[in-house]
Amino acid sequence: MKEAEQGRLDAIDVARAVGLLLVYYGHFVEQIMYLKNPAAAAQYKWIYSFHMILFFILSGWIRGAKPSTAPSSVFIKSTLASRIVPYLFFSLLLAVMSLLLPGWFPIVDLSSAKGYVQAAVSTGLGFPLFNIPMWFVACLVSVECVHHLLRWFLDSPTKILLTALACYIAGDALNAEYFFFGQNLSFWLLHEVPVVYAFYLVGFLLGRSPVLNFVTPGRSVALCLAALAIVHLTYDLNQGPFRYLQAVIILLSGHGHFIWFPITALAGSAMVLALGRALQEVRGLAFFGRNALILLGLNGVFYHFVNAPLAAWCVANLPGDGWTVFFVSALVAMVSLCLCLPVILGLNYLVPQLVGKPRMSGRMFGPLLRA
Repeated sequence: MKEAEQGRLDAIDVARAVGLLLVYYGHFVEQIMYLKNPAAAAQYKWIYSFHMILFFILSGWIRGAKPSTAPSSVFIKSTLASRIVPYLFFSLLLAVMSLLLPGWFPIVDLSSAKGYVQAAVSTGLGFPLFNIPMWFVACLVSVECVHHLLRWFLDSPTKILLTALACYIAGDALNAEYFFFGQNLSFWLLHEVPVVYAFYLVGFLLGRSPVLNFVTPGRSVALCLAALAIVHLTYDLNQGPFRYLQAVIILLSGHGHFIWFPITALAGSAMVLALGRALQEVRGLAFFGRNALILLGLNGVFYHFVNAPLAAWCVANLPGDGWTVFFVSALVAMVSLCLCLPVILGLNYLVPQLVGKPRMSGRMFGPLLRA
């Protein structure tokens, strides 16, 4: 692979690692917010204003940088092996853990067999109640299926941008009119696909361009700071309407303001992408980014079993001001990622085929897909 191309991919991997750090941070600060801490609520809204949109942009970027003309049969096999298998693996892992450990499962009661059946059915329908952070994978599957169907049409920047705009307008109107999630009408988050596909297409278009080659690591610092300022100045201008919580929650199709939502989401994504470019030589971050799917699955362990009791202890024993919340949440997020490292290494050694690397051989059996 050419050095320039490898540098671009390293920048994306680092951006994914930074994004996952924000996911871990956001899920911990969420628990502090539930304990009536206003500083935590503000930080939660700040992060949620862009962090999941970032991952759709990054996914589109990778697709644009590595265009595929594979037939539908190959696409289906690849999706099953690289998306559905990890989705089920990490859901099953946490289902087993829930039999052994007390956990925080806010939507389903796992104290009875009925609850486990409900969670299993919901997981099959694309809402993974055993491992809620894996909802992104379910939604990404739907997005990639739509993109596979439309890929032949999207052969010019004009068509890509117009499709993105049409999807965003239609998706926003659809989800403003109908609350699919609240009416139990969510199937693999198809109702949210138009909105997030618009951002996926932004990433797809950027991935087809040499934009990262023109943004030097030095310039990326300035770009990151400028985007950071835009996020900070605009995130609270989005006053809704939201659903359940006063923040952007993609899972609930709660986007808020038609204009401020995409402005902040794009600015935040640009901020993390620029930071990824500036830090692309940091090998440890690139490693975490290359194992993003494993980190997302393992986040469910912290989300369901660790964050709630740890947040309760922090609220009971530490000051509740914004800076304390920030430093504690950042420390928890970084320590959580570090604790995942041996698990990542172990899964890659034993069963990489089950955690998003279907073309690799593990200690137990061979690849699910042939190169």
